[in-house]
Amino acid sequence: KQWYQRRVAITAGVEDPELSYVMTRYRENHDFLHTLTGAGVTVAEEVALKWFELTQTGLPMCALSAVFGPLQLTKTERRHLLSEQIPWAVACGRAATFYMNIHFEEMLERDIGEVRRMMRISVMPGGSLTPLG
Repeated sequence: KQWYQRRVAITAGVEDPELSYVMTRYRENHDFLHTLTGAGVTVAEEVALKWFELTQTGLPMCALSAVFGPLQLTKTERRHLLSEQIPWAVACGRAATFYMNIHFEEMLERDIGEVRRMMRISVMPGGSLTPLG
């Protein structure tokens, strides 16, 4: 019941129970991507993760964030995003196992390096989280 209430809160307004589950799962998996990629929560790192997710899912909300998110950045931040982080995100997204199908909860005891190798995920260049493993 508690999990269901949390899911309802995350996807308020989504009537279809299957779509609600998928959207909840998307948001949960996004948090795991931060850890796996070493991405922090700066605007540039969030935009780069949206490019990864867009490459994997094709979701319109990812495209909107990917296109309009960089407008908030300084010229230097945008240059780094365009030259380093977006190319990484697209290449990594293409190479990686489809992340929405992964049950990360079953991998919490595994070494993060092992999970990255299994999923073919590399660490984001310039990511602000200290890479583990």
